[in-house]
Amino acid sequence: MMKTAMMIPRLQKRQAKLAHHIDTWTKRLHSHQRSRLVTALLFFASLIHPAMNPGAQWEYAICAALLIVFIFLVLRTRSLKEHVRRLQRWHQFTLRQEKRCLGLPSGRAWKHLEDIEGDFPLIRDLGLTGQHSVWTLLDETLTEGGRKRLLAWMSTAPLNKDFLKRRQERIKSLRPQTWFYTRLGLNIKEEEFNVSTSQIRDFLKEPFVTAGFYKIFAANLILWIAVAALFVLTKMEILSVPSPVLMAFTLVSWVSLGTSVKAFSQGTGLSHHLQVLGPLFASIEKRAQQDKYLREVSAEILRESPSRAVNRLEFILGFLGTQTNPLLHFLLNGLMPWTLTAVYFLERQRQKISLGFPKCIEELSELEVLGSMLVFDKYQTQTYPEFSDSTTLQCEQIFHPLLERSKAVANDFYFPSKQTLGLLTGSNMSGKSTFLRTVGVNQILANMGAPVFAQKFVTVPLKVETCIEVSDSLRDGYSYFYAEVRRLRDILKVAATGSPMLFLIDEIFRGTNNRERQIGSRAVIKTLAELPTAIGFISTHDLELTNLEQSHPTLINLHFREDINERGEMIFSYQLKHGPCPTTNALRIMKAEGINVEESAL
Repeated sequence: MMKTAMMIPRLQKRQAKLAHHIDTWTKRLHSHQRSRLVTALLFFASLIHPAMNPGAQWEYAICAALLIVFIFLVLRTRSLKEHVRRLQRWHQFTLRQEKRCLGLPSGRAWKHLEDIEGDFPLIRDLGLTGQHSVWTLLDETLTEGGRKRLLAWMSTAPLNKDFLKRRQERIKSLRPQTWFYTRLGLNIKEEEFNVSTSQIRDFLKEPFVTAGFYKIFAANLILWIAVAALFVLTKMEILSVPSPVLMAFTLVSWVSLGTSVKAFSQGTGLSHHLQVLGPLFASIEKRAQQDKYLREVSAEILRESPSRAVNRLEFILGFLGTQTNPLLHFLLNGLMPWTLTAVYFLERQRQKISLGFPKCIEELSELEVLGSMLVFDKYQTQTYPEFSDSTTLQCEQIFHPLLERSKAVANDFYFPSKQTLGLLTGSNMSGKSTFLRTVGVNQILANMGAPVFAQKFVTVPLKVETCIEVSDSLRDGYSYFYAEVRRLRDILKVAATGSPMLFLIDEIFRGTNNRERQIGSRAVIKTLAELPTAIGFISTHDLELTNLEQSHPTLINLHFREDINERGEMIFSYQLKHGPCPTTNALRIMKAEGINVEESAL
């Protein structure tokens, strides 16, 4: 927690400075807006005298000077407005980081990605997504592709430790680019964060022209050259060509314009999305030339130079823009194959872009996630997990990042030699479920190659399997108990494969009676305790299960408990302790809430 505690005063100081700058520049903006209005009024007023006196001369100089001042003020006002917006976005960014440091909802909008989210039940169990989640703690991506890539990082099966070590080193090597990446986000307007990279791929896959376009274009071009030659020969009086023949190209050209409608609509749609990506690519290309580490992660972007490709596309679309002016559109196409030629070059540009641009988008998505990790590393935590050669778990001062930091309690824990299953017992509300989620969330971060919320975290890449938030399904006809059994069955199947796995099971078989719960719990515990590649925790209220420690040397008893103060109130320390839990508090909670419990039972 030391890292975040140090960042909060710095962030608050920066927010105060930014608020002052926003106020100062907003006042300056309003002053320029007033000056612009006054100048416009003076300009129109200055036109009155020259209009009434045709012989006036110096008055025109005044009009011209006022017009120049007005144009300057218009441009200056636009610049100031964008500067104020950028300062406001920066202020929002620092406020978001402060909230994250405090363990509060950051306000970062959660973008639902059901097409990926539904495939990973651990996402729901561990609170990885949602309005206040690990997602909102990490997400500083800029596009839809970046968001999907971040979710894939969080959800993918664990990679080998060598790959994760290289990813950690890459994040550390890119630390000097943290402000560069932050500035990229500050330059994007809020409504532009929704740019769809998948739609860009769709636009690039489909040709802008129909199958017969090239024949129509060739026919128009040949006819135009022929008519132009006949026109020149007629003017030189070498030939005498009737006027209807000279009009042949104009008629054919106008009839052929229908083949360009699709290209114009699709090109405009593609351009709408690329308007955001073009400046992003341009900034990355320029910066990557100065930094070798950034150059490594943006090699395809440097090779393809997508910003230039976007500029060329915009240039070609400018010629097609005549369609917005029908009179000019028909005039130009009556004289030459204007639109068809522009469509031809537009389709060629699409073909060129479609070869390398998707790879550049993939690289941008990866860079966005790395940028999110840089911001996370700077403001949240810089404790990177250590990867062991054997299945183990050791943590010092580990805590849950989504709890208010003033209330979060850090814990130490390690599995002694050859022990792999921690059986958690303890009182209600004492911290068992939170501890399971704490371990799970930090293991997910470790699997991503990201820093974790602990002073030290030693682990191996582990597939995380959870049974924490089980719900019944009325639609599928599943009871709570049946849904829990199915989830536990899946965990045992994964464990049986021999893949390194972290299992987190909360209140095992809570959906059935005491006798059958104990029988089922013993079966699951014995199975997991005998698998050397499976490591994890199971919480239960059945204190009888703690006796399994005697027959299973891989099992260790752990507990959370409460203490009673002088006034008879329960006090929770949320500290993990060794051994079975010596206390219970269910009856005390019942009595505190007004349920008539016999005193002798307490």
